[in-house]
Amino acid sequence: MFRIVLHDDLEAEIMGLPAELQGKTIDLIEKLQTIGQLRMPHSKSLGGGLFEIRVIERNNIARTLYAYQHSKTIFLLHAFVKKTNKTPANALKIARTRLQEMIENDN
Repeated sequence: MFRIVLHDDLEAEIMGLPAELQGKTIDLIEKLQTIGQLRMPHSKSLGGGLFEIRVIERNNIARTLYAYQHSKTIFLLHAFVKKTNKTPANALKIARTRLQEMIENDN
């Protein structure tokens, strides 16, 4: 079992997703907590230590960005509805900033 740590803003972001994406996102987070690693099509590495949980439902796409930490800990950083083919640079910036905050607060 892995320890999941949510950024303070993440719960509101997940609750702000369309209902069909919310449920699938939560299911995949629970699966990630249990087995510690998801593979395509449910997860993908974005490089630089960031990964994404990938949820697609009809025409909606959601992503939840996360990073692995020490002692079987996973930081969930940022969730959003994806509207372009490429992960938005702003979403990556938010995730990296939040990761730094969480690392500082976890020590």
